[in-house]
Amino acid sequence: MKLEDLMGYVINKLYEGLTGGTADLPLPANMKLNFLSPGMPIDESFFDFAIAGPYAGPTQLNLEDFRELVETLSGPKENDDPDAGDAEARPMGMSPQDALEEAKRMYQQHLLGCWEQWSRLVDFIPVSEPAPSDTGWAADQSAGKHKHISVVYGQSNRKLSTVYKDTLKLCKVADDALTPQEKALLERMQALLTIQVEVEDFLTGKKTMEPRPSPAMEAYMKYKQAYEEAAIDYASRLARASSGTAADAIEWQRSGGIYRQRALQAQSAWTARGYKNDIERAQAAISHITGQSMVLWKDMLLQTVLDLENSTTGAYGYSFSPASIIPGAFARSSGWSHFSERSLKRTVERSSSSSSGGGQFGLSLGAFTIGGGGGGGKTTKTFNFDSSDFGIEFEYTTVEIARFAFEPSFFMSRGWKPNDTFVRDYKTDKHSDGTSNPNGALIGYPTKALFLRNLRIYSSDIVKYMKSQESTAQGGGLVGIGPFVIGGRYQQANRSSKSNYEYDGASIKVNGMQLLGFMSALFPKTADPSPDIKNWI
Repeated sequence: MKLEDLMGYVINKLYEGLTGGTADLPLPANMKLNFLSPGMPIDESFFDFAIAGPYAGPTQLNLEDFRELVETLSGPKENDDPDAGDAEARPMGMSPQDALEEAKRMYQQHLLGCWEQWSRLVDFIPVSEPAPSDTGWAADQSAGKHKHISVVYGQSNRKLSTVYKDTLKLCKVADDALTPQEKALLERMQALLTIQVEVEDFLTGKKTMEPRPSPAMEAYMKYKQAYEEAAIDYASRLARASSGTAADAIEWQRSGGIYRQRALQAQSAWTARGYKNDIERAQAAISHITGQSMVLWKDMLLQTVLDLENSTTGAYGYSFSPASIIPGAFARSSGWSHFSERSLKRTVERSSSSSSGGGQFGLSLGAFTIGGGGGGGKTTKTFNFDSSDFGIEFEYTTVEIARFAFEPSFFMSRGWKPNDTFVRDYKTDKHSDGTSNPNGALIGYPTKALFLRNLRIYSSDIVKYMKSQESTAQGGGLVGIGPFVIGGRYQQANRSSKSNYEYDGASIKVNGMQLLGFMSALFPKTADPSPDIKNWI
């Protein structure tokens, strides 16, 4: 029994769950799946900033955490008279009012720090054919001594926000004048997609205006994701019925129609309540109008970037390009998909899809990764089983990445092209050459993140091996197989000292969540300016 075959089977099943296909079939040309190696342990509290916003106070989902923080600052209570009861108890730490104010400050610092860290983490450009070095991540200290605020993902070594800003600053756009009617329509369509929101700082009360996706756009993204999940669930079950076990075929025969109906209902809900037609008509209208004159649109997009750059300051004073996640409360939700195989060796032996799926993702599935993450070096060590017991179970989900200052439809327009300065600096006149293995300054951008939680591996051999690596895992390094972290510590400021795993007899349980990878959208050939445009500015 090879570890590579076992983990390859699991990767294939994850691939099916995410894409509706099999690992033997390539993704559509406009999509890319990149795994991290190893994954990144993240506590569920990390995404509290996305529930009500990074400047908000506690919500019903995280109020208990805030209450515990206040109680910790207040300290234990003591009684002058042991018989007086709790009514006479007084805190030994801060006064209740001081504890509440300090808790507010610390809570918002936590929200801002996590928001900043997530924004930096997804500020990358994917590579088309990742090597193992491309799938790693590290804590980059270039932004300051507080390395936990500047975690970056090692992909094309360029920041998405930097290339986007440079594109807007260093490009020529079509200068055919718009009619008053076209200008009015453009403004109306833009208002359907983006709104200006007054944001109040939870701690200081200071109010600022920031761009946000409009309610219609948020509904569009929400129902779009629900439809995609239902369609992928339907397709993956169909794929399993065709190439899986007899039980899979029986399940499909009895319930396949139900899953198809769910996908159709989700599509109808996307149209009826998710503003599907309105949003897509607005995007088409913008693309059509700006193909004639893009000066107004480009200036507006660049101004949005500059405004956010000047107004968005992280926990330690550094600006960043803000990003969030939809749905914001996913980490505290129960609606995750479940995978469980307790006798994986027998499943792999009888399966026709047990080949390793790691190579195309830059993963080494037949060995352990030791010491990866956190900026340190990493090594791989081969592993051999002595016994045949192996099982695995976990929950997984995908979420949409939302950005406040990034408009991908700009690149799809044919009314722009990079100027000579951009070509000189980036050594290319293409953001993407549109090939199956694209090259260029910005071939695509991450749109979804893949998370896993509550991983448990049933294997006495792996438990024995993990015990031999205890010093590495307890010392802050990570131990992983492919994208799965099976030992280490959380990689965030408020949880950095907390171990994420524990032994349980002949199994190892990895507590909480881990970020496994990203789905990315790839651009077709860009820039692809229209030959009909005569005037450029």
